[in-house]
Order: sequence, then C-alpha cells, then structure tokens
Amino acid sequence: MILETKRLLLKPYEQEFADAIYSVVSQAEIADTMITIPHPYPKTLVNKWIAYLQQSAKQGTAFEFAVFLKEDPEKYIGNCGLVSISSSHQKAEIAYFIDKNEWGKGYATEVASFMLSYGFEVLGLERIYGHCMSRNPTSRKVMEKVGLQFEGTLRHDIKKGEDFEDLDLLGMTRFDYEKLNAKDHIHIH
Repeated sequence: MILETKRLLLKPYEQEFADAIYSVVSQAEIADTMITIPHPYPKTLVNKWIAYLQQSAKQGTAFEFAVFLKEDPEKYIGNCGLVSISSSHQKAEIAYFIDKNEWGKGYATEVASFMLSYGFEVLGLERIYGHCMSRNPTSRKVMEKVGLQFEGTLRHDIKKGEDFEDLDLLGMTRFDYEKLNAKDHIHIH
C-alpha cells in the first residue's frame, strides 16, 4: 500500500531502503532534535529499526511511512507517521523528520497535514498530538501550520545526551480537525 500527497509517496518500510535511510538518519542535524535518534547513528540499527516499524504496524501501535519524492520515487527524504497509538483512548502522536538537504521546501508540512487526515479519517482517532524540543521552533511551526494548538511546555521532560530538554506539546481533536476542514485526499494504491 503506497499513500500519496501532492508531491510525495509514503511507502511502508522495507529492508531494501536501509542504505537510503542511513544516509538521512545519520545526519547530525536530524539527530540533534530527535529524542530517539542517536549521533553517531550505528548502521546496524537501521535494519532493527525497520523491523520494529514493521512489527508496530502489524500490532497497530504505530504506522510510520518512508517518504519519497514523486518526481524521484527512489529518493528517500524522511519519515512520517502516527506513533504511540492508543486504541482505548483513540489518540496518537504525530512524528516526522526530513532530510536536511530538503529542508525549507514544505515537505514536513505536507506529510504532517496528510498524517492528520490519515489519523482522523482512516484510523478514526479522537486526538492527535505532537511534541518537539522547545529549541526546535521549526518543528513547532510545522505543527501549528497544520492546525495543532500549543498546549504547554513540559520542562526538563527528556534527557538528550547530557542535557535535559523542554518539550513543547501541541494537539488537535477531531472537532478541531473537522472545523478546519483542511483535508488532504488520501490515495491508497
């Protein structure tokens, strides 16, 4: 099953993507503000991560997609998805990262908008939330552009390396989503 946005293809993760994934997740700029991505990134982790994503999808606890350009369908540029899915509470966390060489082109906003549609329309969620390090205003801006509202700052919520980091929490309910009526049509192949 391949999902589409205007400029991107979202594919389920496969082991054959490992080298392309490594070229992105090993970027220091990606790891700097991602809670779960270490730097340097051991290449051996890529295959384990892909297996974990595949297992999470089977269990329904997360749906993450490899992001490729439509104009160059072999070019992996990042990740997007809904993680920490709680079926009992009908909520999930939105997550994404984009290759530093593709920053500033609106791809993160495009996939985040799409994931909101996927979560509310396909998965039937009631709430989607996201968080970013407070020192990452670009990620917060992406979430705000697609309609998530700032809900607060979690002070010293996580430890990255030797430093404690504040996290900005943003969220959207189904009511908010329907009110915005900002739906990207979902195309499943």
